[in-house]
Amino acid sequence: MTGLRRATVNQYIATYNGDLAAYRQSVLTAFQQVEIRWPKCASYPTQLKRQQEAVDHAQTYLKMEQARFDTGIDPYIDLAVAQTTLYGNEQTLATLQIQQMSASVQLIEALGGGWDKTQLLPHADHRQAVAAETTIQH
Repeated sequence: MTGLRRATVNQYIATYNGDLAAYRQSVLTAFQQVEIRWPKCASYPTQLKRQQEAVDHAQTYLKMEQARFDTGIDPYIDLAVAQTTLYGNEQTLATLQIQQMSASVQLIEALGGGWDKTQLLPHADHRQAVAAETTIQH
């Protein structure tokens, strides 16, 4: 009986050590993910500010070109170039905003945050949504 007890204790110790190693690895992975994602999130405000300034300058340029075109000083091609510049800068700004949001979500996930769709609905609506999903699945 002593051998069986000792073997059982050794098995529990081995299981504990395995679980502890897995936990340590998951913590290290989480720290690594945060370390990777944090600088990305921190750099976006500066990039967004600079890109917003570029959009503002492009809007000013477009207004000036519109006035020059309206008075006949510049040809339409100059106005088209100003519009293209503005639209390109606005598209870059939108892309940066999307990247910032994605990086923020990834950082939150790396920090252990998360959600599921049941948290998005009020309690009564949740029961209806679950019932609807159950009906659809069957």
